[in-house]
Amino acid sequence: MALTVRDVMVTDLVTVRPGATAREAYRLMRDRRFRHLPVLQDGRLVGVLSDRDLRPVLLSPGLARTRVVELMSDELTTIAPEAPVEEAASLLVAKKIGCLPVVVNGRLVGLITETDLLAVLVELLGLLTQSTRLDVSVSGGADAYERIVDIVRQHDARIISVGAVPAAAGRTVFSVRLEPTDPRPIVAALREARFEVLTR
Repeated sequence: MALTVRDVMVTDLVTVRPGATAREAYRLMRDRRFRHLPVLQDGRLVGVLSDRDLRPVLLSPGLARTRVVELMSDELTTIAPEAPVEEAASLLVAKKIGCLPVVVNGRLVGLITETDLLAVLVELLGLLTQSTRLDVSVSGGADAYERIVDIVRQHDARIISVGAVPAAAGRTVFSVRLEPTDPRPIVAALREARFEVLTR
C-alpha cells in the first residue's frame, strides 16, 4: 500500500490569527520549535507564516507592531491527505516552499513539511540502521538491477533498501544497503560480472 500524506502529516497543529503580532508568532515558533504557522481566520486557512517571513522584523521595533497578515504568504499550495508522499515532495521542490497545509473541504487537518518528508526518506532507506552500503554504476536498467540483486542474494546478504540515482552519460547508480556484512566477496562477484562498483 502506498505511503500517503495522511501517514506522515502533523495533526497537532499550532495556528495563529492574522491580527496577531509578529512577536506573538515568533514566540510560538520559538517555544514550540516550529518553522511554519498556519494562519486561520474564523477557522478558515488564509495563509502560512514561516520563520523566513519573520526575519525582516525580527531585530527591529516592528516585531511588536507588525501584524501576521502583513508578513504571511497568502498564495497557498495545499494538498489532500490521500495524496501520495511523492506528490507532496514534488510540490515542495517545484514551488520552493517548506511546508504544505493538508486540507479537506477547505478545512485544515494537518501540515507536512520538508523535514517530515526527509524523515520518511531516512526511514525508507534504513539510514539509521547499522548497515553495509554498495554503490554500483550501470548502463542498463531493470535487467542490471535484477542481476545485482541476484549476486547479493547468492552471498546470503539481506537487502534493507535500494535507491537509484541518474548519473552522467546515461548511467544509473544503484545504492544497495545491506544488513551488516563483509562486502568484499560481493564486491568481487559484482566486478567479476563486469559491474562498476564505486564502493571502496
